[in-house]
Amino acid sequence: MRWLRWILVGLVAIALLAFVLAWWSLRRSLPPLDGERAAAGLTAAATIERDAAGRPTLTAATRADLAYALGYAHAQDRFFQMDLSRRFAGGELSALFGAVAVGHDTSVRRFAFGAAAKTVVASASADERAVIDAYARGVNAGLASLAAKPWEYGLLRAAPRAWTAEDSVLVVYSMWWQLQHGSLTAEIDRRRLERAAAAAGAKEGAAPEAAHELIAFLFAGHSDWDTPNYDQQRCANDCARPQAMWPRLLKFRGPAAPAAGGEPKAPGSNNWAVAGIHTKTGAALIANDMHLDLGAPAVWYPARLKSGDGLDLVGVTLPGTPALVAGSNGNIAWGFTNSYGDFTDTRFGPCSDPSYEVRVERIEVKGQAEVEVTYHDVGAGFVLDDAAFGADVASGTCIQAAWIASDPRATNFTLLGLERARTVDDALNLAPRIGIPGQNMVVGDRGGRIAWTLLGRVPRGTGPDRLFGQVEFRDGSDHPRLVDPPVGRLWTANQRVVDGALEAVLGDDEVDVGAGGYDIGARARQIRDDLVGLTHPATEADMLKIQLDARALFLARWRDLALALIDESAMRDSPSRREFRQLISEWKPEASPESVGYRLVRELRGDVLDALWDSLVSGYLGPDVEIRRPGQFEAAGWRLVTERPAAVPPPGGDWRAFLLARVDATIAALRKDCDSLARCTYGLRKPVAVRHPLSRALPLLSGLLDMPTEQLAGDHHMPRVQDGAFGASERMAVSPGHEADGYLELPGGASGHPLSPYYRSGFDDWAQGRPTPLLPGPAQHTLKLQPAAAGPAP
Repeated sequence: MRWLRWILVGLVAIALLAFVLAWWSLRRSLPPLDGERAAAGLTAAATIERDAAGRPTLTAATRADLAYALGYAHAQDRFFQMDLSRRFAGGELSALFGAVAVGHDTSVRRFAFGAAAKTVVASASADERAVIDAYARGVNAGLASLAAKPWEYGLLRAAPRAWTAEDSVLVVYSMWWQLQHGSLTAEIDRRRLERAAAAAGAKEGAAPEAAHELIAFLFAGHSDWDTPNYDQQRCANDCARPQAMWPRLLKFRGPAAPAAGGEPKAPGSNNWAVAGIHTKTGAALIANDMHLDLGAPAVWYPARLKSGDGLDLVGVTLPGTPALVAGSNGNIAWGFTNSYGDFTDTRFGPCSDPSYEVRVERIEVKGQAEVEVTYHDVGAGFVLDDAAFGADVASGTCIQAAWIASDPRATNFTLLGLERARTVDDALNLAPRIGIPGQNMVVGDRGGRIAWTLLGRVPRGTGPDRLFGQVEFRDGSDHPRLVDPPVGRLWTANQRVVDGALEAVLGDDEVDVGAGGYDIGARARQIRDDLVGLTHPATEADMLKIQLDARALFLARWRDLALALIDESAMRDSPSRREFRQLISEWKPEASPESVGYRLVRELRGDVLDALWDSLVSGYLGPDVEIRRPGQFEAAGWRLVTERPAAVPPPGGDWRAFLLARVDATIAALRKDCDSLARCTYGLRKPVAVRHPLSRALPLLSGLLDMPTEQLAGDHHMPRVQDGAFGASERMAVSPGHEADGYLELPGGASGHPLSPYYRSGFDDWAQGRPTPLLPGPAQHTLKLQPAAAGPAP
């Protein structure tokens, strides 16, 4: 027993020693925030000041030195996040995580972003190259300033790799992937479904165009929710379009699906601009909240950037890149939402052909031999020989895809030029040359003018194969834009932003199928009506109120449908239907955490649409093929359940019986999840859990690594977008020249280190919707960077 006691004491001592060493190592990787550091590569002294919340203000003599200081701060606070971004786009995650990441690396290597990044850097102007090179030097100096490597590398038993200019391009490509890769897979899905429908129609003697007629109905390019912007005041009734006839091939060929109730999720955002004639200050007012998957640390890094040559920028930056992404330069302010246009082309073609270029990529895998993958390129496109994309290699038929992201000319650092724009016209003149993933930019200036344009290169030409050849890009003469609309407001929420000729520019041959998968417009309409409904000059507080608007206007018609459906006849001998009806009749029309009625209506709508969609798709493609229900299917689904065409019977043959069966399926699913319908609050459905990427592998440390789990208001089809850990990655409003009145909410602090007091700063404000000042406060820490003659910073 004595020996056993000594063994136990020894084990406890070893465990305590290991814990102390781990904690000591973790503490050593915290960055120095005060003092003076030598910085090789600076031309003059620079400072990094951090306020009480850790938000930095960076000051330097030149724009290149400012980029150096930003790279230094990014590396101190977010290097691991930056590393994941460049590895994500470069297909190098397997070298860090092992075989679990080979599938992703194999998929992303197909697009050869690594080679494209080198071309982008080589094509940069001298001024741009000076900035991105200085940024890379700053990143490496900031990394070297840590007493120990970032703590994540200790857990992964890996060493951080030095930063290069090409790595900043890869970070931009990681945003291309997150924002627009889904449009590529959605187009492939449409092509597969159209091909299957055409084959089925041919057997039935249908006309060749009948298949596209079906696709245009299911992926409706227009709906009764359309809320585009206009270059003149017209269409007071939203330009309602006559409803088309039922497609000839519209048939439910498979059984109704089990209850699912999901909602298609796609990268999105809200932004809008209010002209000075409608604001309190007389300057334009810009609001922006960008919707992405949320994690710890936050996507964006707040910063104020000041240089001796006149720059004073404030807003959000993207760790890994040197530019201000959204914010204000004192003269103009701008913000982005993702644009859904025709930026991909797909077609069926042979899996192999002598004309294809063969490319071999070697993927390093941690702890294993490298993996060699062979790809085939066709023109400016790629051959997709994966069965998941619908390829049938045995028969020799594959998918061919072209994506504008893979053209090195579509990515550049011209966004840096926005930093010195003084007017809306300056921004519009620059916009056609800016190379980023296609974004709706709203911009306003101190004089009160506002405009919308597309940021990102827009191809000329028409037709389904235009991106497979040599693409010519639009310039200032034909780049899409709207300037100073008479209504004095502009709004974008991933909807069909513009109509007519401008829509044709963005949508090309896919105008009638939603031009790449944009949102149906319910969010945009609520935002527009909120803006136009203001009865006083607009302020930043008004913008935040709109961003937090969680009213359930979109679902109101589905609730009314359910109340009419569940009548006395339907409730006879069904207490569960009676309870369901009672709960939704008492609902509060808002996506609030405590709401039961909202959740019940939401789940019923999702179940009905999923059942209809899955029955259609499985009938054409088979039960084992999954194609995600598109957001535009709302238009077709609503027509089906309200008009209930006798010529198109639903699964089961009778519309009323089908809908009541979906009510029963929804009730069963909810009771399985909640035990009782009355306890099925919306907040319990998917609490907001903002997590660090390593916390799932380290469950004992999740309390340290993750943000607090919250039940928050919001959903997809309202201004306050929230669906679990998908939602507003920032909320901002600012008038150029009045930055002190602006706000910037982020779901986490500037630091990516869990022991930093700035790791969670700002999260509570974001969760509760409290405005956090846009400008950083007084400095609490000051780090001075002094030019060094040569060598890395000590």
